[in-house]
Amino acid sequence: MNHFKSHAGLTYVTRINKAKNIISILNEYKDLSKCKILDIGTGAGVISSELGKLAKEVYSIDVVDERITKKNYKFKKINPNKKLPFKNKFFDIVISNHVIEHVNDKKFHLAEIFRVLEENGICYLATPNKLWIIEPHYKLPFLSLLPKKIANLYLIITNKGKFYDVNNMSYNSLIKLFRKSFYYENILVKISKNPKRYNLEINFLNLTNLLNPIIKVFPFLLNYFTP
Repeated sequence: MNHFKSHAGLTYVTRINKAKNIISILNEYKDLSKCKILDIGTGAGVISSELGKLAKEVYSIDVVDERITKKNYKFKKINPNKKLPFKNKFFDIVISNHVIEHVNDKKFHLAEIFRVLEENGICYLATPNKLWIIEPHYKLPFLSLLPKKIANLYLIITNKGKFYDVNNMSYNSLIKLFRKSFYYENILVKISKNPKRYNLEINFLNLTNLLNPIIKVFPFLLNYFTP
C-alpha cells in the first residue's frame, strides 16, 4: 500500500509538471478560455483536469479508466478500433501525448485527429524516439531497436512482461506520417532555448534539427490543412 501511494504521488507530480509544460506551449497559439480541447489518452486524468481549469471545455478519452482525478473534464471510454465519438471539426485543440506509439494503426489515429480538429485548430503531439537508448516504458536499454520476437524474449528474461506492445518511431517515420495531413512544427528547438518558460528544468543546449535522431522525446504542433 505504501508503494502504491508513493507511485501515485509520483505520477501526480509528474503529470502536473507535464500539464504545465503543455499549457505553456498551447498558450502561445490559442486563448484556452475559448477552446474546446480533446485529450487523447486520459491515463491518471491529471493533465485533463489541469487543462479543464483554463479551457472552455475539455473532453478526455481512453481505452481503460485509470483515473486518479476526475474533475474539470468529461471522460469517455472508447474502442481503439472505431472512430472517435465526436463530430467533424468539433475541437480547437487535440492533445496526443505519448499515445501514438501505443496504437496499431497510426494513420487512422492521425486521420481521426484531422477529422475532429477545426480548420484553425492545432494538435500537440509528443512521442518517444525509437533510437533513444533507454526504452521509456520498460526502462530497458535498446529494447525498441530489437525485432519483436527478441524484444519479447528480452522482457521475459528481465521479468518485465511477455509481449512488447509499444511501437516507438524515428523522427523520419513521424515526418512521413505528418506530411499527408498536417503542417507540422518541431517545437523542441523553441523549448530548448528557454526551458524555464515552458516549465522544464533541463536545458537542451539550443538543440538543432541535426540532433533529432538522438532526442529522447519528439514534441510537435500539427496544424490542419487540406492536401
